[in-house]
Amino acid sequence: MQPLDVDEKNNQNPAFGFETGPIRPPSEAASLLLRVTRNCPWNRCKFCGVYKGSRFSVRSVEEVKADIDAMAHYRDLLFSCMGKDGKPDRKAMLRTIQQADELTREQMYQLLNWILNGKGESVFLQDANSIVLKPERLAEILRYLRKVFPGIKRVTSYGRADTLARLSVEDLRLLRQAGLDRIHSGYESGSDQVLERIGKGCSKQQEIEGGLKTKEAGLELSLYFMPGVGGKALSEENARESADVINRVDPDFVRIRTFVAKPGTELGSQVESGQMAPCTDQEKAAELRLMLEQIHGCRGVLVSDHIVNLLESVNGSLAQDREWMIGQIQRFENMSFDEKREFQLARRMGLVRRPEDVKRLSPQVRKEIHLLMQKTQESDQWERLMNYFLQQYI
Repeated sequence: MQPLDVDEKNNQNPAFGFETGPIRPPSEAASLLLRVTRNCPWNRCKFCGVYKGSRFSVRSVEEVKADIDAMAHYRDLLFSCMGKDGKPDRKAMLRTIQQADELTREQMYQLLNWILNGKGESVFLQDANSIVLKPERLAEILRYLRKVFPGIKRVTSYGRADTLARLSVEDLRLLRQAGLDRIHSGYESGSDQVLERIGKGCSKQQEIEGGLKTKEAGLELSLYFMPGVGGKALSEENARESADVINRVDPDFVRIRTFVAKPGTELGSQVESGQMAPCTDQEKAAELRLMLEQIHGCRGVLVSDHIVNLLESVNGSLAQDREWMIGQIQRFENMSFDEKREFQLARRMGLVRRPEDVKRLSPQVRKEIHLLMQKTQESDQWERLMNYFLQQYI
Protein backbone atom coordinates (compact mmCIF):
# COMPACT_ATOMS: atom_id res chain seq x y z
CA MET A 1 0.00 0.00 0.00
CA GLN A 2 1.33 3.40 -0.99
CA PRO A 3 1.34 6.32 1.47
CA LEU A 4 -2.13 7.81 1.50
CA ASP A 5 -3.44 11.31 1.12
CA VAL A 6 -6.34 12.56 3.24
CA ASP A 7 -9.80 11.06 2.84
CA GLU A 8 -11.86 14.24 2.60
CA LYS A 9 -15.13 12.39 3.22
CA ASN A 10 -14.03 11.19 6.64
CA ASN A 11 -12.30 14.18 8.17
CA GLN A 12 -15.17 15.69 10.14
CA ASN A 13 -13.79 17.37 13.25
CA PRO A 14 -15.82 16.89 16.43
CA ALA A 15 -17.52 20.00 17.82
CA PHE A 16 -14.95 20.15 20.62
CA GLY A 17 -12.26 18.07 22.26
CA PHE A 18 -10.23 15.41 20.50
CA GLU A 19 -10.59 11.88 19.15
CA THR A 20 -9.11 8.76 20.68
CA GLY A 21 -8.76 5.39 18.94
CA PRO A 22 -9.47 1.95 20.46
CA ILE A 23 -6.02 0.52 21.24
CA ARG A 24 -2.36 1.26 21.96
CA PRO A 25 0.62 -0.87 23.03
CA PRO A 26 0.74 -1.75 26.75
CA SER A 27 4.06 0.11 26.99
CA GLU A 28 2.19 3.28 25.96
CA ALA A 29 -0.35 3.07 28.79
CA ALA A 30 0.74 6.45 30.19
CA SER A 31 1.18 8.13 26.80
CA LEU A 32 -1.04 10.83 25.36
CA LEU A 33 -3.01 9.28 22.47
CA LEU A 34 -3.11 11.38 19.28
CA ARG A 35 -5.34 9.96 16.54
CA VAL A 36 -3.75 10.52 13.12
CA THR A 37 -5.58 7.78 11.20
CA ARG A 38 -8.79 5.89 11.89
CA ASN A 39 -8.83 2.10 12.05
CA CYS A 40 -6.55 -0.20 10.00
CA PRO A 41 -5.66 0.03 6.28
CA TRP A 42 -5.10 -3.75 6.06
CA ASN A 43 -7.71 -5.13 8.49
CA ARG A 44 -7.39 -8.74 7.27
CA CYS A 45 -5.32 -10.35 10.03
CA LYS A 46 -7.15 -13.51 11.06
CA PHE A 47 -6.24 -13.24 14.73
CA CYS A 48 -7.50 -9.66 15.21
CA GLY A 49 -11.05 -8.40 15.52
CA VAL A 50 -10.40 -4.84 16.70
CA TYR A 51 -11.20 -3.03 13.45
CA LYS A 52 -13.48 -5.50 11.69
CA GLY A 53 -16.47 -3.71 10.18
CA SER A 54 -14.73 -0.33 10.38
CA ARG A 55 -13.55 1.71 7.40
CA PHE A 56 -10.03 3.08 7.31
CA SER A 57 -9.58 6.81 6.79
CA VAL A 58 -6.85 9.41 7.14
CA ARG A 59 -7.45 12.55 9.17
CA SER A 60 -6.43 15.90 7.73
CA VAL A 61 -3.43 17.76 9.08
CA GLU A 62 -5.70 20.62 10.16
CA GLU A 63 -7.98 18.24 12.04
CA VAL A 64 -5.10 16.64 13.93
CA LYS A 65 -3.64 20.05 14.74
CA ALA A 66 -7.02 21.05 16.18
CA ASP A 67 -6.87 17.98 18.42
CA ILE A 68 -3.37 18.95 19.55
CA ASP A 69 -4.67 22.42 20.40
CA ALA A 70 -7.56 20.90 22.40
CA MET A 71 -5.13 18.68 24.30
CA ALA A 72 -2.93 21.68 25.02
CA HIS A 73 -5.96 23.57 26.35
CA TYR A 74 -6.81 20.75 28.78
CA ARG A 75 -3.14 20.43 29.72
CA ASP A 76 -3.02 24.12 30.62
CA LEU A 77 -6.20 23.82 32.71
CA LEU A 78 -4.67 20.98 34.68
CA PHE A 79 -1.28 22.67 34.97
CA SER A 80 -3.04 25.65 36.53
CA CYS A 81 -3.73 23.30 39.46
CA MET A 82 -0.10 22.94 40.42
CA GLY A 83 0.66 23.22 44.12
CA LYS A 84 2.95 25.80 45.71
CA ASP A 85 5.78 23.27 45.57
CA GLY A 86 5.46 23.09 41.78
CA LYS A 87 4.07 19.55 41.90
CA PRO A 88 0.64 18.48 40.56
CA ASP A 89 -2.20 19.01 43.04
CA ARG A 90 -4.19 15.85 42.36
CA LYS A 91 -7.26 16.96 44.32
CA ALA A 92 -7.41 20.33 42.58
CA MET A 93 -7.03 18.62 39.19
CA LEU A 94 -9.85 16.22 39.95
CA ARG A 95 -12.11 19.10 41.04
CA THR A 96 -11.40 20.85 37.74
CA ILE A 97 -12.25 17.70 35.78
CA GLN A 98 -15.48 17.10 37.69
CA GLN A 99 -16.72 20.57 36.74
CA ALA A 100 -16.57 19.67 33.03
CA ASP A 101 -19.21 17.91 30.92
CA GLU A 102 -19.08 14.11 30.50
CA LEU A 103 -17.12 13.96 27.22
CA THR A 104 -14.65 16.60 28.35
CA ARG A 105 -14.13 14.76 31.64
CA GLU A 106 -13.20 11.58 29.79
CA GLN A 107 -10.64 13.44 27.69
CA MET A 108 -9.23 15.35 30.64
CA TYR A 109 -8.72 12.09 32.53
CA GLN A 110 -6.42 11.01 29.68
CA LEU A 111 -4.41 14.20 30.17
CA LEU A 112 -4.40 13.58 33.94
CA ASN A 113 -3.03 10.06 33.40
CA TRP A 114 -0.41 11.50 31.05
CA ILE A 115 0.66 14.14 33.60
CA LEU A 116 0.62 12.01 36.75
CA ASN A 117 1.69 8.60 35.43
CA GLY A 118 3.47 9.49 32.22
CA LYS A 119 5.09 12.67 33.54
CA GLY A 120 4.00 14.38 30.33
CA GLU A 121 6.80 12.70 28.41
CA SER A 122 5.34 10.49 25.66
CA VAL A 123 2.76 10.53 22.86
CA PHE A 124 1.48 7.58 20.82
CA LEU A 125 0.08 8.17 17.32
CA GLN A 126 -3.07 6.16 16.67
CA ASP A 127 -4.51 4.05 15.01
CA ALA A 128 -3.09 0.86 13.52
CA ASN A 129 -0.58 2.08 10.92
CA SER A 130 -0.21 5.86 11.04
CA ILE A 131 3.02 5.87 9.04
CA VAL A 132 0.90 5.02 5.99
CA LEU A 133 0.16 8.74 5.87
CA LYS A 134 2.32 10.61 3.35
CA PRO A 135 5.65 11.35 5.09
CA GLU A 136 5.44 15.10 4.47
CA ARG A 137 1.98 15.28 6.09
CA LEU A 138 2.98 13.18 9.07
CA ALA A 139 6.16 15.24 9.47
CA GLU A 140 4.05 18.43 9.59
CA ILE A 141 1.91 16.93 12.35
CA LEU A 142 4.99 15.82 14.28
CA ARG A 143 6.59 19.25 14.10
CA TYR A 144 3.42 20.93 15.31
CA LEU A 145 3.06 18.41 18.14
CA ARG A 146 6.63 19.07 19.27
CA LYS A 147 6.04 22.82 19.07
CA VAL A 148 2.87 22.78 21.19
CA PHE A 149 4.21 20.12 23.59
CA PRO A 150 7.93 21.00 23.84
CA GLY A 151 8.49 18.81 26.90
CA ILE A 152 7.74 15.56 25.09
CA LYS A 153 10.63 13.09 25.17
CA ARG A 154 9.18 10.26 23.03
CA VAL A 155 6.69 9.97 20.15
CA THR A 156 5.81 6.51 18.86
CA SER A 157 3.52 4.89 16.29
CA TYR A 158 2.43 1.52 14.97
CA GLY A 159 3.86 0.67 11.56
CA ARG A 160 3.19 -2.42 9.45
CA ALA A 161 6.17 -4.29 8.05
CA ASP A 162 5.04 -3.91 4.43
CA THR A 163 4.66 -0.14 4.89
CA LEU A 164 8.11 0.12 6.45
CA ALA A 165 9.56 -1.88 3.56
CA ARG A 166 7.96 0.40 0.95
CA LEU A 167 9.07 3.64 2.58
CA SER A 168 12.59 4.83 1.77
CA VAL A 169 15.23 5.40 4.40
CA GLU A 170 14.98 9.09 3.52
CA ASP A 171 11.22 9.07 4.24
CA LEU A 172 11.78 7.40 7.60
CA ARG A 173 14.65 9.75 8.39
CA LEU A 174 12.34 12.70 7.64
CA LEU A 175 9.92 11.37 10.25
CA ARG A 176 12.74 10.89 12.73
CA GLN A 177 13.96 14.45 12.21
CA ALA A 178 10.40 15.77 12.57
CA GLY A 179 10.05 14.14 15.97
CA LEU A 180 9.12 10.45 15.67
CA ASP A 181 11.25 8.28 17.97
CA ARG A 182 9.97 4.71 17.84
CA ILE A 183 8.02 2.33 15.61
CA HIS A 184 5.96 -0.48 17.11
CA SER A 185 5.43 -3.23 14.53
CA GLY A 186 3.44 -6.43 14.94
CA TYR A 187 5.51 -8.92 13.00
CA GLU A 188 3.80 -11.81 14.88
CA SER A 189 6.00 -14.38 13.11
CA GLY A 190 9.07 -14.60 10.90
CA SER A 191 7.73 -17.60 8.99
CA ASP A 192 6.21 -17.06 5.56
CA GLN A 193 4.01 -20.11 6.13
CA VAL A 194 2.65 -18.69 9.36
CA LEU A 195 2.31 -15.17 7.95
CA GLU A 196 0.21 -16.49 5.07
CA ARG A 197 -1.88 -18.66 7.37
CA ILE A 198 -2.76 -15.76 9.67
CA GLY A 199 -3.45 -13.32 6.83
CA LYS A 200 -0.75 -10.88 7.87
CA GLY A 201 -0.31 -9.43 4.38
CA CYS A 202 3.48 -9.24 4.45
CA SER A 203 6.48 -11.51 3.93
CA LYS A 204 9.55 -12.37 5.95
CA GLN A 205 11.67 -10.44 3.46
CA GLN A 206 9.52 -7.34 3.93
CA GLU A 207 9.92 -7.68 7.69
CA ILE A 208 13.69 -7.75 7.33
CA GLU A 209 13.82 -4.90 4.80
CA GLY A 210 11.42 -2.72 6.78
CA GLY A 211 13.22 -3.37 10.03
CA LEU A 212 16.66 -2.59 8.63
CA LYS A 213 15.42 0.63 7.01
CA THR A 214 13.86 1.73 10.27
CA LYS A 215 17.09 1.16 12.18
CA GLU A 216 19.17 2.87 9.48
CA ALA A 217 16.91 5.94 9.71
CA GLY A 218 17.73 6.25 13.40
CA LEU A 219 14.34 5.16 14.74
CA GLU A 220 13.93 2.75 17.61
CA LEU A 221 12.22 -0.48 16.57
CA SER A 222 9.89 -2.49 18.80
CA LEU A 223 8.81 -5.82 17.25
CA TYR A 224 6.02 -8.09 18.45
CA PHE A 225 6.05 -11.88 18.13
CA MET A 226 3.32 -14.41 18.95
CA PRO A 227 4.37 -17.81 20.31
CA GLY A 228 1.70 -20.31 19.33
CA VAL A 229 0.21 -18.37 16.43
CA GLY A 230 1.18 -21.13 13.98
CA GLY A 231 -0.55 -23.79 16.05
CA LYS A 232 0.98 -27.17 16.82
CA ALA A 233 1.80 -27.85 13.16
CA LEU A 234 4.01 -24.79 12.71
CA SER A 235 5.27 -24.26 16.25
CA GLU A 236 8.93 -25.10 15.56
CA GLU A 237 8.82 -23.24 12.23
CA ASN A 238 7.44 -20.17 13.99
CA ALA A 239 10.19 -20.22 16.61
CA ARG A 240 13.12 -20.73 14.23
CA GLU A 241 12.02 -18.29 11.53
CA SER A 242 11.09 -15.60 14.06
CA ALA A 243 14.54 -15.94 15.61
CA ASP A 244 16.11 -15.58 12.16
CA VAL A 245 14.27 -12.28 11.58
CA ILE A 246 15.37 -11.02 15.00
CA ASN A 247 18.97 -11.98 14.29
CA ARG A 248 18.98 -10.18 10.95
CA VAL A 249 17.17 -7.02 12.10
CA ASP A 250 18.48 -6.73 15.70
CA PRO A 251 15.52 -4.65 16.94
CA ASP A 252 15.69 -2.52 20.07
CA PHE A 253 12.78 -4.42 21.62
CA VAL A 254 11.33 -7.89 21.09
CA ARG A 255 7.90 -7.94 22.74
CA ILE A 256 6.12 -11.24 23.38
CA ARG A 257 2.37 -11.47 22.74
CA THR A 258 1.37 -15.09 23.31
CA PHE A 259 -1.30 -16.12 20.83
CA VAL A 260 -4.84 -16.53 22.13
CA ALA A 261 -7.64 -17.69 19.82
CA LYS A 262 -10.13 -14.87 20.15
CA PRO A 263 -13.82 -15.68 19.60
CA GLY A 264 -15.23 -14.00 16.51
CA THR A 265 -11.94 -14.02 14.60
CA GLU A 266 -11.05 -16.35 11.73
CA LEU A 267 -8.34 -18.13 13.73
CA GLY A 268 -10.74 -18.41 16.65
CA SER A 269 -13.22 -20.14 14.35
CA GLN A 270 -10.49 -22.44 12.99
CA VAL A 271 -9.56 -23.51 16.52
CA GLU A 272 -13.21 -24.02 17.45
CA SER A 273 -13.87 -26.15 14.35
CA GLY A 274 -10.72 -28.23 14.73
CA GLN A 275 -9.02 -26.86 11.59
CA MET A 276 -6.18 -25.53 13.72
CA ALA A 277 -4.76 -27.42 16.69
CA PRO A 278 -3.77 -24.77 19.26
CA CYS A 279 -0.62 -25.01 21.34
CA THR A 280 -0.87 -25.55 25.07
CA ASP A 281 0.86 -23.25 27.55
CA GLN A 282 3.71 -25.76 27.80
CA GLU A 283 4.09 -25.89 24.03
CA LYS A 284 4.09 -22.09 23.77
CA ALA A 285 6.76 -21.94 26.48
CA ALA A 286 8.85 -24.49 24.58
CA GLU A 287 8.42 -22.44 21.41
CA LEU A 288 9.64 -19.31 23.17
CA ARG A 289 12.61 -21.24 24.57
CA LEU A 290 13.53 -22.52 21.10
CA MET A 291 13.30 -18.99 19.69
CA LEU A 292 15.63 -17.69 22.41
CA GLU A 293 18.06 -20.55 21.82
CA GLN A 294 18.32 -19.52 18.16
CA ILE A 295 18.95 -15.80 18.84
CA HIS A 296 22.61 -14.75 18.69
CA GLY A 297 24.47 -11.47 18.53
CA CYS A 298 21.47 -9.22 19.25
CA ARG A 299 21.70 -6.15 21.47
CA GLY A 300 18.02 -5.48 22.14
CA VAL A 301 15.74 -6.30 25.04
CA LEU A 302 13.12 -9.03 25.19
CA VAL A 303 10.01 -7.77 26.99
CA SER A 304 7.11 -9.80 28.37
CA ASP A 305 4.65 -7.00 29.12
CA HIS A 306 1.22 -8.53 28.56
CA ILE A 307 -1.04 -10.52 30.86
CA VAL A 308 -1.53 -13.25 28.24
CA ASN A 309 2.13 -14.24 28.62
CA LEU A 310 2.47 -17.10 31.08
CA LEU A 311 6.07 -16.40 32.10
CA GLU A 312 6.32 -12.70 32.80
CA SER A 313 9.81 -13.12 34.28
CA VAL A 314 11.20 -14.00 30.82
CA ASN A 315 12.37 -10.46 30.36
CA GLY A 316 15.85 -9.07 29.83
CA SER A 317 18.77 -8.17 27.60
CA LEU A 318 19.25 -10.50 24.62
CA ALA A 319 23.00 -9.94 24.89
CA GLN A 320 23.43 -10.46 28.63
CA ASP A 321 20.35 -12.29 29.93
CA ARG A 322 19.50 -14.75 27.16
CA GLU A 323 20.77 -17.83 28.99
CA TRP A 324 19.06 -16.70 32.20
CA MET A 325 15.74 -16.27 30.35
CA ILE A 326 16.09 -19.74 28.82
CA GLY A 327 16.70 -21.00 32.36
CA GLN A 328 13.47 -19.37 33.56
CA ILE A 329 11.53 -21.33 30.95
CA GLN A 330 13.33 -24.55 31.77
CA ARG A 331 12.52 -23.97 35.42
CA PHE A 332 8.84 -23.99 34.53
CA GLU A 333 9.28 -27.03 32.30
CA ASN A 334 10.94 -28.92 35.18
CA MET A 335 8.08 -28.30 37.59
CA SER A 336 5.84 -31.24 38.45
CA PHE A 337 2.54 -31.72 36.64
CA ASP A 338 0.52 -30.39 39.58
CA GLU A 339 2.91 -27.47 40.20
CA LYS A 340 2.59 -26.38 36.59
CA ARG A 341 -1.18 -26.52 36.72
CA GLU A 342 -1.38 -24.67 40.02
CA PHE A 343 0.79 -21.87 38.67
CA GLN A 344 -1.03 -21.78 35.32
CA LEU A 345 -4.41 -21.45 36.98
CA ALA A 346 -3.24 -18.83 39.48
CA ARG A 347 -1.59 -16.86 36.68
CA ARG A 348 -4.59 -17.06 34.37
CA MET A 349 -6.83 -15.94 37.23
CA GLY A 350 -4.60 -12.89 37.65
CA LEU A 351 -3.46 -13.90 41.15
CA VAL A 352 0.29 -14.26 40.55
CA ARG A 353 3.01 -13.03 38.23
CA ARG A 354 5.74 -15.64 38.82
CA PRO A 355 5.79 -19.32 39.86
CA GLU A 356 7.26 -18.46 43.27
CA ASP A 357 4.30 -16.18 43.97
CA VAL A 358 2.01 -19.21 44.32
CA LYS A 359 3.46 -20.01 47.74
CA ARG A 360 2.46 -16.55 48.95
CA LEU A 361 -1.23 -17.14 48.25
CA SER A 362 -3.45 -17.75 51.25
CA PRO A 363 -4.26 -21.38 52.17
CA GLN A 364 -7.93 -20.75 51.30
CA VAL A 365 -7.10 -19.47 47.80
CA ARG A 366 -4.77 -22.39 47.13
CA LYS A 367 -7.46 -24.78 48.33
CA GLU A 368 -9.94 -23.27 45.88
CA ILE A 369 -7.38 -23.56 43.07
CA HIS A 370 -6.81 -27.24 43.87
CA LEU A 371 -10.56 -27.91 43.88
CA LEU A 372 -10.83 -26.36 40.41
CA MET A 373 -7.85 -28.43 39.27
CA GLN A 374 -9.61 -31.60 40.44
CA LYS A 375 -12.73 -30.68 38.46
CA THR A 376 -10.74 -30.18 35.24
CA GLN A 377 -8.34 -33.12 35.21
CA GLU A 378 -8.98 -34.09 31.59
CA SER A 379 -6.66 -32.24 29.18
CA ASP A 380 -9.47 -30.93 26.97
CA GLN A 381 -11.34 -29.60 30.03
CA TRP A 382 -8.16 -27.97 31.26
CA GLU A 383 -7.39 -26.25 27.97
CA ARG A 384 -10.95 -24.94 27.72
CA LEU A 385 -10.59 -23.49 31.22
CA MET A 386 -7.27 -21.85 30.35
CA ASN A 387 -8.74 -20.37 27.17
CA TYR A 388 -11.75 -19.10 29.09
CA PHE A 389 -9.53 -17.07 31.40
CA LEU A 390 -7.23 -15.90 28.60
CA GLN A 391 -10.12 -14.62 26.53
CA GLN A 392 -11.04 -12.26 29.35
CA TYR A 393 -7.79 -10.38 28.71
CA ILE A 394 -8.21 -9.84 24.97
